[in-house]
Amino acid sequence: MTRVPVRCSHFELFPADGRAAQLLGDLLPQLDGFTFHVHVPDPHVNQGQTQSDFDDRLQATLQQLGANETRIAFPVGVGQQLDFAFTYRNQTIAVEVEKTNREKILRDVLKAHMYLEFGADISLIVLPRNYAHSKGIWNLFDFGVQRLQECRAYHFGKSERLDRIAMMGYSQYDAATGQPIDVAWREALRHRAIGTV
Repeated sequence: MTRVPVRCSHFELFPADGRAAQLLGDLLPQLDGFTFHVHVPDPHVNQGQTQSDFDDRLQATLQQLGANETRIAFPVGVGQQLDFAFTYRNQTIAVEVEKTNREKILRDVLKAHMYLEFGADISLIVLPRNYAHSKGIWNLFDFGVQRLQECRAYHFGKSERLDRIAMMGYSQYDAATGQPIDVAWREALRHRAIGTV
């Protein structure tokens, strides 16, 4: 299996003046340049969809920067799991990472409400600006910002909760070349994977 390093940079929080930005703003520049690995488990399935260790690497990088791992306990009957949670400056932050599917972002906003209900102070939805799929590039961060703005405009959720939900965007680059991840990069990775199966 070919694992390709990808570098992340240009981290941004929306809203820029919200609670998450006030709490985590000093961490964003320090996240710049962290890397994770991408691979294609099976190039013949689902048009060669990629998988990565982004979640684990993001969590580890935040811990290196002073965050502490924590857990959020869900009551019996609430079959919910989050990607990870951490404490920073005595606040609990629940993290939901959406790497590939823009249709799940509204569901992530609902999950964020659940995390806030069961102990999180802030809920963070992490989204790439350049997710490459078989037909093009999706800016999931912009899509997430639009969904959150619509939730606020049309009162889809309690305003007190919506004020504690933030979107965190980042851009992805091939670590070897410095080029942004795009469709050609994804196809090259898939073809490399075909050569190894």
